[in-house]
Formats: sequence, structure tokens, C-alpha cells
Amino acid sequence: MKTELSCIPCLLRQTVETVNLAVTDDKIRTETVNAVLQFLEKADYNLSPPALAKEVYRILREVTGNPDPYREIKKHYNESALKIYDRLKQIVYQSDDPVLTSAKLAVAGNIIDFGIESSSIDINQIFERISGRKFEIDDFDKFIYDIKRFKSILYLADNAGEIVFDRLFIEILKRFYPERNLNITVVVRGAPIINDATIEDAHYIGLDKIAEVIDNGDNAPATILSNVSKRALAHYKKADIVISKGMGNYETLDEETRLIYYLLKVKCNLTANRIGAPIGSLVFKRNQDYNE
Repeated sequence: MKTELSCIPCLLRQTVETVNLAVTDDKIRTETVNAVLQFLEKADYNLSPPALAKEVYRILREVTGNPDPYREIKKHYNESALKIYDRLKQIVYQSDDPVLTSAKLAVAGNIIDFGIESSSIDINQIFERISGRKFEIDDFDKFIYDIKRFKSILYLADNAGEIVFDRLFIEILKRFYPERNLNITVVVRGAPIINDATIEDAHYIGLDKIAEVIDNGDNAPATILSNVSKRALAHYKKADIVISKGMGNYETLDEETRLIYYLLKVKCNLTANRIGAPIGSLVFKRNQDYNE
């Protein structure tokens, strides 16, 4: 997906919010914003939004000297999600369809995204947000069909906090399809970027206890296949099914032709128009360009 002009206000908003987190010196803040503006003036808009965002955050790190402004925020949302984990697990097991309910929670957890939605997020309301809701694009039944004939899954994670809901979804998949002996590998970012999940976050919430966890060797807020490590790319190529969480991963993988399921909350017009669902929608979409 190529960057559009409508992406620029979002990048600038992220810049201001991140620089305010990173430093308190107004002179450095102004210098940082000016550096980003100069970059965007000459940027290649044929690149995807996450590719541009990667460069914006590189500038932010270099000028402010702060490599991880969202560190405490990530810790907060990891801890908040873990506190309600047992309650959510109980709700899932008591539901009519635990696998579907855990899938909805995993998608609803995608609201924890400070690259797009910067307002305070009440993690306790996530279950309430899915009660009675359906996926706007609902290929969940196709997913169940696919996991009954394939066993290797590559799970491309997105944000800290959200990965707690991913953990629950993965646990439920393994619990309800033990005969499949599902081989699930979770991929996180190779270094801090916004509030995206890293190896540190994955270990903190115990994701490594239920699945293999690797990092992708890159610090873009998405999966840019040309930039990821050889190990991550090898996992991507050999997996039977790829689960792609979040808008960033969708924006960099939407032109792929392999078996991918895009799980996300739609948060901007660019993605809404591309994926075919309104802003605010929960989406569980099978890649329509996949041909068996």
C-alpha cells in the first residue's frame, strides 16, 4: 500500500506526541519536529505508510536521544491486560464458541495502538466492545477450515498489551484443536518502535511459554519483508498460514498472494477504503488474492 497525503497529518501528530514523551526540552522538541518536516518534504510517497513511519521514528530517536519513549506505556498496558487475563479466559470458556470469542478479543485488543489512536484506552472495556458485535469482514469460518488442514502458523504480532489477547487466542486454538498439533511461531519487532511489541514484551507476558517467539530483525511498525531478518523471512515463507495483526502489517502485506488472515480494527480512511470496511470495524479477513 502506498502512502497518501492523508497519512501526513497522522505522522505529524505521532511526531508531536512522541517528542513530548521523549524529551522535556522545548528546543529539542522544535528541532525534532523541524527535522521530520524536512524529511517529509522530500519523502518517497510510493513507500508504504509504515516505511515512512520507520524513517520518522529514526529521526525522533537520533534527535531526542531517546530510543524508547513508549517504554513505560508498554509496560502499563502489558500489566493491565495481564490483570484481567484470568477473567477474560473465564468469559471465553463460558461462551458458546470459545474460539470465536477469543478471536474477537484478539482483534479488539488491536485498539491498543498509540501510532493511530493516542487517547487513553480503558483496557477493561475491550470485552464490552465485542459483546454482540460481528466482524465487518468475517472469514472466521474459512480460518477454521484452514487450520483443520494446515498446522504451521506464523503469527505477526502488533502492539504491547494487545499481545496478551493474542496469547489467549493462541492458547484457545491449541486447546480446542489438540489433534492438529499446531505449530505456532509469533513474530515481534526487532527493536522498540512506538508501542509495538518486542521480545522483552513477549517474555514479560509469557507468550514464549505457549509458542516459539522470534523477532523480525527490523524496527518498522509493520512487517516489511525486504527488511526483516533471514530467520524471520524463512519462517514467513515456510508457514502454511500467516496471521497478520494490525493495520501496519496489513499496509505492508496487502499485496501478498499467500494465505494470510488480516486481523485488525480499521482506524483510518486509507485502510477503510482499501480493505472495504468502515472506520471502527473489526475485521477477520482472508487474503482474497490467495490462490491454492
